[in-house]
Amino acid sequence: MGTFSQSWALAKDSYSVLRRTPSLALFPILSAIATIVVSISFFVPVFVVTGGKSLEKIRPEIGYPLTFLFYFLTYFVVIFFNSAMAACAYESFQGRETSLSYGLSVAGRRIGAILGWTAIAATVGVILKTISERSGIIGTIVVGIVGFAWNVATYFVVPVIVIDQGSPVAAVKKSSSLLKRTWGERLVASAGMNLAMMLLFFVGFAIVIGALVIGSVTESLPLAIAVGGFGILYLLVVATVAAALQGIFQTALYLYAETGNVPSGFDPAMIQGAFATKEGTIGKLRNRF
Repeated sequence: MGTFSQSWALAKDSYSVLRRTPSLALFPILSAIATIVVSISFFVPVFVVTGGKSLEKIRPEIGYPLTFLFYFLTYFVVIFFNSAMAACAYESFQGRETSLSYGLSVAGRRIGAILGWTAIAATVGVILKTISERSGIIGTIVVGIVGFAWNVATYFVVPVIVIDQGSPVAAVKKSSSLLKRTWGERLVASAGMNLAMMLLFFVGFAIVIGALVIGSVTESLPLAIAVGGFGILYLLVVATVAAALQGIFQTALYLYAETGNVPSGFDPAMIQGAFATKEGTIGKLRNRF
């Protein structure tokens, strides 16, 4: 409960930054729209050319390049807008005014590094997907563990690329190094924030399910549509806010891990608790025994 309370407090601190810089919420929206456009633009021609076959059923010499291309395009969209959001979050932490155009311009200047990191991430994604498809349940579990470890080790790659202007390879090394210098509290804090967001999502799902029940019981289609529409709108808003909070939280943790300074808008006690050193954690365990 203490960890969850801390995670909820960090989520509220992140939200205070979002309220101070509302333009940060635009990046997840643009990312989602661009991802949908890219996906439709990719799958419609593939569907027509292949006669409706899925990528898994296409010949490997054609299917694998197409799968990589799809991963590359969608990863690029997400990474580009995440980079733009990280740039704006950094400016907000420095007490400077920022905007959507500023974030996009910074991401545009770092396009080479973003493309490089996209290529690395897409390659790893395709390899893990291929191994998972060709292996049994044990292989799938192993791939899941490896994929989780990869995501953890590369957690800070985007902030390093944007803030430190590092190369993709250097960013991966630095992100992994920062992880090695810290203990598991950061992972727990991130998981706790995800749990807090999931609780808000459950409220939206409950509203949608309630709309179905209302429609069935009252046989009032307009009422069911109204309640269901509200539930869907609520879910979209929560998804947008959750994505923005994750970007703010990620950038804040990176700045604290790198500089030791608590970013503006965050409670020092909360963010320091999310990042304990290995030595500090081991020392606490020794004191208990």
